[in-house]
Amino acid sequence: MLPALLGILISALVASVLVVGLRAPRTRKLAMIGLLPAGCGFGAFAWSAFAPDAAPGLRMGAGLAAIAAGIAHAVCFSILPLPAKRVWMRLILIPIGAWCGTFASLWFLWHQAGDSVRAPLVVLGAATILSWLTVPFFARNRGYVESGTRKIPSVRFPCPRCGTRVDWGQGIAACTDCGLFLHIYWPADEIQKRDVFVTGDHEPASVRFACPQCRVKSDWPRGDRSCTHCGLKVSLHWNTHTGPIPPAP
Repeated sequence: MLPALLGILISALVASVLVVGLRAPRTRKLAMIGLLPAGCGFGAFAWSAFAPDAAPGLRMGAGLAAIAAGIAHAVCFSILPLPAKRVWMRLILIPIGAWCGTFASLWFLWHQAGDSVRAPLVVLGAATILSWLTVPFFARNRGYVESGTRKIPSVRFPCPRCGTRVDWGQGIAACTDCGLFLHIYWPADEIQKRDVFVTGDHEPASVRFACPQCRVKSDWPRGDRSCTHCGLKVSLHWNTHTGPIPPAP
């Protein structure tokens, strides 16, 4: 009973990570795929808790949960905030975790597996654990971005287009992954009250981040607005893509 409950807990944790990935357009499809083995693994663990012979259900649930965990790892590292100079690390960190989940699944489902599965699993598992241990170092929010020798104040929030968490430097900045240009400046000298029309259902009209001055998190609509807590004036704008560019006449 205890292994089954532990497996149910792990499957639920993995599913919660994948649900977070559904919010980002970049990882939505991948998260939807990962929810399938996560749900099936949850069901296998639940079935093994009441089955006379729990071993087959536990092996099946562990194998499915390992596949889902590998996909959840890929989702996390796809939207993880990384400095622009270290974005290339996604090409290494994402496959490491995905392959670790694959070999872990083979280990659980193929109980006669030998060194051909054990050796890669140990290496990939160690690399995956190391990658998670280094996350606080590479993804820490320093409150600024470096541009040459300058340190520009920054705020962190998901990209309105792809959903990747980005440290946006004050002024004109670009998403580290999809290249969306965004203008954010504070304190804005003048606040212009105007309606903002956003076409397209894949780019939100507001983003959530901490105020650069009082550090209170709130939803900031696109345009020129003031913080509701400290009154800091912030100007926030980005371009909206509604579809393919029409051909020239």
